[in-house]
Amino acid sequence: MPGPFRLRRYFPELQQQTHVNNLRLISGYDAIRRSPIVENRLLDMERTWSCFDCQFDGAEPLCFAEDGTFEPRHLARILLKIAPPGTSHEEKGDRMRAYDCVDEMVQFAPDAAVTFILAALDECKTGAQVALLGAGALETLLKAHGPKVIGPLEQAAKQHAKVRYLLSATWGQSSIVPKVWEHLIAAVAPGPVMDADPRTPAAGMEDKVLDADGVTKLLAEPMRA
Repeated sequence: MPGPFRLRRYFPELQQQTHVNNLRLISGYDAIRRSPIVENRLLDMERTWSCFDCQFDGAEPLCFAEDGTFEPRHLARILLKIAPPGTSHEEKGDRMRAYDCVDEMVQFAPDAAVTFILAALDECKTGAQVALLGAGALETLLKAHGPKVIGPLEQAAKQHAKVRYLLSATWGQSSIVPKVWEHLIAAVAPGPVMDADPRTPAAGMEDKVLDADGVTKLLAEPMRA
């Protein structure tokens, strides 16, 4: 019997249901680079994922607003237990539902997942939060859709040290397409990196590892064009 979050693979009508609501996606790329091509592609994207509670319990989605606007930063703050800007309290929300939403997204909507990951990265305040993002959503996305998503991730890494730091945190080489892993190694080569663990794309890069102060400074800077 399939798990509840995979029922759509066995019941196609549920998959079709998720195409009903179109979203105006506010791209995580907006924090990186405003591009009409990127924005138009994301504006046309459909919501092709839905967590169990949204599908079957009529729950209010965590990933988008009532007006149909994708809210990756809100979702990221719930997932990573980050306080909203200007407050000292964690974002309120069901963390398990956030996990479910992101898990569905990386499986069924890789473009949206890239947007989410980049937006989530810009919300991270600690190295531990980046590590969770890298070992969770990013690693799963690379395993499931590596050839499709490595391009925009690699491009973002060329422009921003934060992205290189994030990409250096992922493992899973044995489950990632070899060519994609080669691109990850090249993307993180300029540094900075989280560590030089041999299981990561930053293997042997001890000279590029950030210390605690370096991490704090890196994550304090928002990604801008």
